[in-house]
Amino acid sequence: MSIINAFKQFGNYSKKQPVKVAAQAAVVYTRVSSKEQADHNLSLDVQRKSIEESARKNNLGIIGYFGGTYESAKTDGRKEFNRMLDFIKTRKGKVSHILVYTLDRFSRIGGAAIKLAEELRENYGVTIFAVTQPTDTSNPSGVLHQNITFLFSQYDNQLRKQKAVAGMIEKFDKGIWVTKPPQGYDIVKINGQRKIVLNEVGKKIKKAFIWKAEGMKNEEIISRLKAMGVKMYKQQLTKIFKRPFYCGMINHGLLEGKIVEGDHEKMISPEIFLKVNNIHQGSGGYGVPHKKEQDAVPLKIFIKCDTCNQPFTGYVVKAKSLWYYKCRKDGCKCNKSAKRMHELFEQLLSQFCFNEDQMESLRKVLIEEYYEMNRENMEQQKILTAQLKEVDNKIDSLEESRYVLKEIGQETFDKFYSRYSKERNLISTKLEKCTGSISNPEEVINQAISLSSNLDMVWRSSNTGAKEKLQTLVFPDGIIYDRQNEAFRTPKVNYIFTRIAHLLGNTSKNEKGTDHLFDNQSLLAEKKGFEPLKPFRVYTLSRRASSTTPALLRVG
Repeated sequence: MSIINAFKQFGNYSKKQPVKVAAQAAVVYTRVSSKEQADHNLSLDVQRKSIEESARKNNLGIIGYFGGTYESAKTDGRKEFNRMLDFIKTRKGKVSHILVYTLDRFSRIGGAAIKLAEELRENYGVTIFAVTQPTDTSNPSGVLHQNITFLFSQYDNQLRKQKAVAGMIEKFDKGIWVTKPPQGYDIVKINGQRKIVLNEVGKKIKKAFIWKAEGMKNEEIISRLKAMGVKMYKQQLTKIFKRPFYCGMINHGLLEGKIVEGDHEKMISPEIFLKVNNIHQGSGGYGVPHKKEQDAVPLKIFIKCDTCNQPFTGYVVKAKSLWYYKCRKDGCKCNKSAKRMHELFEQLLSQFCFNEDQMESLRKVLIEEYYEMNRENMEQQKILTAQLKEVDNKIDSLEESRYVLKEIGQETFDKFYSRYSKERNLISTKLEKCTGSISNPEEVINQAISLSSNLDMVWRSSNTGAKEKLQTLVFPDGIIYDRQNEAFRTPKVNYIFTRIAHLLGNTSKNEKGTDHLFDNQSLLAEKKGFEPLKPFRVYTLSRRASSTTPALLRVG
């Protein structure tokens, strides 16, 4: 034995030592995957009561509650589930058990669940314990039993999915849309029957289809939708225009390319849908004209004919290498040299230009107007911000009372949390409507004045993309060409440029009579703002209508 003892210093030990847990402390995870389960034996209350009873019998202290809501176990991308895992990992050695009602409450993802359970056991000393399926995972046979249960849960899930998919395909074949409808639709019950109908947003998106069919560009459509309270980005709008659902057709991946007529409410006719998508195809698929043509005729689509209200397109006489604009309507015969049309447009822009000695006077007036227009808005914003902070404090106190101090039950928590959440959403909506003021309006107004002072020159010297943004910025609804008088009519002008022109007195026709700058305009109606126009960073003043809070909007 003395010889053996002499060799003890050379003995090897396992590199990975088991995690020592200081005390028997557990966390509770409860969930239901659908509201229907809440009406049966898997309700959250049933799960929690059973788990707490089991914890008392096994002398387990509960130090945290997680879940308590509707979460799917098909993936581990669950908010409450991940919050529980983070809680365990940041308290390594302080949590010994995860208590669940059944193992499928923990996970239904088979192999991934087995791997996660192993990681929790070996790296954190945490055992997953189902109170209705008690298994001792401290030995291999217990681990095997638990793993088999995880696999059967996944198998059961796959069988359910297979049946659900078969049912969905059958419904789609009959023209019944069974998943969440796209933007612009709601699911309602009418005389006990499920119907998919247009909502208020859908009625506004319907206008977008009509505008596009009339030749309007996506940027202008997005701007109009934004003014109507519908936020939209370019890719989103393009996807909407290409989705047959809006004209009453169903195309779903489960149909493998098959198109069927749906029984939901049509937003537009198939004819309008096809016309809109023909416009897409004619412009390269995404509303972007061919670059060579775009460079030569930047006013294409932007200008409309005064006779038939159709947008102008462009063409080239190859023999002379000369570009022309023409009305899109067959038989209208309204053609104009691109060079002459650009000269007329620059003359129109010159109506907003002024001398340097006028700059200071304009700056003072516009700054005064801005503060006057935004006074009420700023006061309302301050009040709403204070109200929002108060509601946030109430929610924080409620969560602390429920999950930290354990002073209130789940039913009481749900009742007040729902009330405070609705109150918070209402205040946030009001705050969003009235927030738009900027931190340094004087600098922004200076930049806007600087742009206006050289508007015609800026447009002339800019690249095509900047030209299109600038012309849309100044004239949100485009302009109308009067061929008889060789003049432009401007249905709407961006407010800040309108004010500059009025302050300068440029509201009448110029010497050649080539424009009707402010025909049929109301200065109180303008509410437009636009995307950035490099290299400038300009903002515009926005007048409020009767129900709209004034704001200073970024335009470039």
